[in-house]
Amino acid sequence: MHRRSGLVVAVEGPAAEGRTVVLGLGVGLKLLIPCRVVYVVDEPTRRGFAYGTLPDHPEQGEEAFVVTQDDDGSVWFEIKAFSRPGALLVRWAGPVGRAIQSLATTRYERAVASAVAA
Repeated sequence: MHRRSGLVVAVEGPAAEGRTVVLGLGVGLKLLIPCRVVYVVDEPTRRGFAYGTLPDHPEQGEEAFVVTQDDDGSVWFEIKAFSRPGALLVRWAGPVGRAIQSLATTRYERAVASAVAA
C-alpha cells in the first residue's frame, strides 16, 4: 500500500510488532518518515497493522490500516489515525500539514483499491 501510494519503504517482509520502518517521500532530497509497528492484526477475516511515529517523523501519533472481509465477500479498508504536528516546520505549515495528510490517505485508499481489483 505504501509503495503503491508513492512512498519508498525501507524495510522488507511483513509487518511485525516492534519492527522499525522508515518511509521516504520525494525525489532527490527525501523526507524521511520513521515509524515503529505497534500491533499487527492477523485474524481469519481481518489483516492489518498500526504504527507509531518515532523521533524525526514530521508528526507525532499513530496510524492503523486494517482490511476486513465480510461473510458476503465484501472487502473493507479502514484507516484510523490520530496525530499532531511534531516537527517545527509542520507546526508552522498549519492547515497545509493536514492537507498533506488528507492527500496521503486518499493515495492509500486508491492503492488498496487497485490491489484488490487486480
